[in-house]
Amino acid sequence: MSVIVYSTAIALFAWIIYYRKAAAPQKVKLPYVEFDDGDNSAERYRSDYEAILRKGYEQYTSKGLPYSMKDPNDPNRPVAMLPMKYLEEVKWIPEERISFWKHIDKQSILTQIGGPGITEEVARAARQGLNKALAYLIEDVQRACDVAYTKEMPSCPEWTTILPYPLIMKVFAGMSARTIVGPELCGFDSEWQQLSMEYVRNALSSPGKVKVAYPQWLYWLAQYTDSGIRKMRRIQRRASQILNPVLQNRIAATEELKVIGQKSRGPRKYEDGVQWLLDAHSAHGKELSTTQLARDLFVMMTASIHSTTGAGLCILLDMMDHPDMIHEILDEIQRVQGTLVGGIWTRAALGELRLLDSFMRESARFHALTQYMAVQRIPTTPWTFKDGLQIPAGTTFAFPSFHHNFDPTIHSKPEVFDAKRHLRKRGNLSDTHKYHFASASEDSVNWGAGRHACSGRFFAQETLKLMLMRLLMNYDIKHDKTSEDTPRFLNHNLFVIPNPALPLLFKERKRAV
Repeated sequence: MSVIVYSTAIALFAWIIYYRKAAAPQKVKLPYVEFDDGDNSAERYRSDYEAILRKGYEQYTSKGLPYSMKDPNDPNRPVAMLPMKYLEEVKWIPEERISFWKHIDKQSILTQIGGPGITEEVARAARQGLNKALAYLIEDVQRACDVAYTKEMPSCPEWTTILPYPLIMKVFAGMSARTIVGPELCGFDSEWQQLSMEYVRNALSSPGKVKVAYPQWLYWLAQYTDSGIRKMRRIQRRASQILNPVLQNRIAATEELKVIGQKSRGPRKYEDGVQWLLDAHSAHGKELSTTQLARDLFVMMTASIHSTTGAGLCILLDMMDHPDMIHEILDEIQRVQGTLVGGIWTRAALGELRLLDSFMRESARFHALTQYMAVQRIPTTPWTFKDGLQIPAGTTFAFPSFHHNFDPTIHSKPEVFDAKRHLRKRGNLSDTHKYHFASASEDSVNWGAGRHACSGRFFAQETLKLMLMRLLMNYDIKHDKTSEDTPRFLNHNLFVIPNPALPLLFKERKRAV
C-alpha cells in the first residue's frame, strides 16, 4: 500500500510541476494599468474594476492605444484592452484561430469543473434555428408570458412590495422554456421548469465558490467535492431521462419530412431547441444523445436567463427614473395594439414599438448589458495584428464596451439618458436593422461583434418587449422608500448588475391599459 501511495504522490508532484511549467505564459508587451494609490488587492479589483477601465480608457484606448491590466479570470496572465480600430480585424477571424468560446470557458470555468460548454452545435442551433423560426414563436411565447405572470405576480390592489429580479427571471424562464424544449415540457409548473431553474442557479453560483476555494490547477477536483456541482450532474441525468421522448418525437418528425422529400414552407411540426440541436448535430454528421441534449439545452438556458433578467431589470429601473417616458411608451403600445388581430402580437408588430425599443437601447448603453467589456477573444496560437501588435496564445483581449458607450466622440451628451436618442438615429435610414435594441453596430459593442455577436439577442429583444409591456399596461411601479439605502447596482469584477435584493412597489392599475 505504501508503494502505491508513494508512487501516486510522485506522479501528482510531477503533474503539478508539468502543469505549472506548461501554463507559464508569455508576457504581453503593453503598458500595465493599476490603481494609483497602490492598493491592487484582489478585493479592490472585485469591487472597483470600473475605475481601472476608466483610467485605461482615458489614457490609452480613447487615443487609439492598447494597454493591459489584471485579468480576474486568469491569475497568470493580464487581459489586453484594445481600442476600436482593431474591431474590424477581429470580427470575422475564425474561431479556430481566435476563440470566443475559450474565453467563455475561462470565465465560467464550467468545463473545468465537469460542466457543459458551448459547442458548435449550440451556436448553430441559436444562429440558424432560433433566429429563423422566431417569427413563428411569438404567439406561443406571448401565451407563456401571460401564464408566468398569472402564476408569479401576487394580487396588488394596493402598493405591494415585490422583488422584481426573481420575478423577471421566472417569467423569462417560462417564455424561454417554450422555445427551448417545446410544447411537451414547457408547462410553467413542469418538472423541466423546476430542473432547469435549479440547474441555472447552481451553474451561476458554483463557479464563484470554486474560484475562492481552489487554486486554478485544482478546479477539476471540485466536481467531486462541491455539492452544487454534484447537484448539477444529478439534474442533468434526470433531464436526459425526461427529454428522451421529446427527442424521439423530433427524430420521427424529421424522418417524416425526409419521406415527403421536400423542404417545409413555414414552421415545421416542431420549432424548438431540441429540433434545432438535432438539425445541428445531423449537419455535422453526429448523433445526438439525450445526455448531450441535456447538456446543450442547459448551456442555452444558463447563457440567456441571467443576462436577459439583468437587462430587463435595468430597463425597468430606468423607466422609473424617467416616468414621463412611460406615458409616451404606453401611447405607442396602445396604437400598435389597436392593429393586432385577436390581441396577438407578431414580430412585425413588436418591431413597430420604436420608442420602447429606443428606450431599451439607451438603457443598454447606460449599463452595457451588465458587462464592462465585450468582444473577448483568446488566440489559440500567438496572434499578430496587421500593425504588428502581438497577443500571446492564451491571453484574453477585449474591447471596452461600457466606456465606449460614454465616449462624447461617439454619443453627444453621453452622460444624459436620452430615451429618443436611437429613435432619432434610425430616422429615415434605409437600413432598418441599425440602431435598434438588438443591433450590433459601430456605436455599440454590447452584443459583441462579427461571427460571435450574441445569437440570442433577437429573442431577448422580443421577450423583453412582451414582459415590459405586460408590466407597464397593468401596474404602477415605484421605488420603495424603506429601501433607499439598498444599492441599485452591484459591481463584481467585470460585471455591473442590478441588485437582485432590491424591492420595488407594485400596484394594479384600476383600469389596465
